[in-house]
Amino acid sequence: MLSTDPVSPLFAQLYDTKVRKLRENLGRLDLLLSRHNFFDCQTVLQLQHPQTHRKALLLQAEMDVDADGSDSDRLPAGAGAPANFKPATSYRWEKKTDAPNPYLAGTEQRLKRAEDEYALASTAPARKGDLRNAIAELRAEIGTLKKFSFLIGATDPFIVVPGTFTRGPDSVKVGDYALVIFGDAIYPVIVGDVGPNDKVGEASLRIAKELNALATAYNRPVSDLKVSYIIFPGTAEKPFGPPDLDKIHARCETLVKEIGGASVPLHRWENIIPSPTPSPSPSPSSTASGTPSPSPEPTFAFRVESPAATASVASTPATGHSPAASRNPHSKRKP
Repeated sequence: MLSTDPVSPLFAQLYDTKVRKLRENLGRLDLLLSRHNFFDCQTVLQLQHPQTHRKALLLQAEMDVDADGSDSDRLPAGAGAPANFKPATSYRWEKKTDAPNPYLAGTEQRLKRAEDEYALASTAPARKGDLRNAIAELRAEIGTLKKFSFLIGATDPFIVVPGTFTRGPDSVKVGDYALVIFGDAIYPVIVGDVGPNDKVGEASLRIAKELNALATAYNRPVSDLKVSYIIFPGTAEKPFGPPDLDKIHARCETLVKEIGGASVPLHRWENIIPSPTPSPSPSPSSTASGTPSPSPEPTFAFRVESPAATASVASTPATGHSPAASRNPHSKRKP
């Protein structure tokens, strides 16, 4: 599947962006990329199967954690908001119930505080300018939270791509199907969020905990460049809706066969969101029966090595690529 020149132009674009931002922010140490986040991607390859012509984008990178997202229709209560938490993800769909977003009230309170401060005669003009922008953003966010539901980082398997990867020919789109490969496991996922243009290697907390049980919103599961992300451009299916884990599995299984197959079955995700309270007397015919049939035995074009032993989580941010290094809450998400 490797062409004569398999390296995607996105790889050069990524590092051009990193260098440009470093030069722009030399006077702002708080905005400079850390060594870890500068060297977060080993390569980006553009692949195409010679027989099926299925295209794929392969990224070799580390993994940081995206704990964003909320959906009151499926999970009415919030699970807390870590630093830089955002209740919305790029993958969204119209709400199906009247249940208020669990983070709506807090956003409305922040809006009221900003409006109250703006109305004070003692507020300086420069501060009023900042507040004006903040008020506009908060009003837009409130409208979005009232109208849409989103993926949930703690429960849904999705990955994050840089914004620049979503533009241009054969670009990645929100909703595209993808794979996360680590050790001897293959995880079917979707592209669920768009992140900063200069950072690569981020997945939902649900995926992170599957790779390393000690992962949290602040502790990345893998700091070395040992995670492979295979994205299938042009496979997103609309309209979007609550993630169907069985459908993600089946669709990714088909796409894997189109690039040569796999030597191990794809990981099967279980729905960990609590089911709604059942009706008092369900009829026997309405109960679910049976379990999903096991995945067919696939074949793979290359051998996948077994993962190394799970590393312990460090208590301080990493300066290099040590396993399970502590994640800076500002390492991936936009401020």
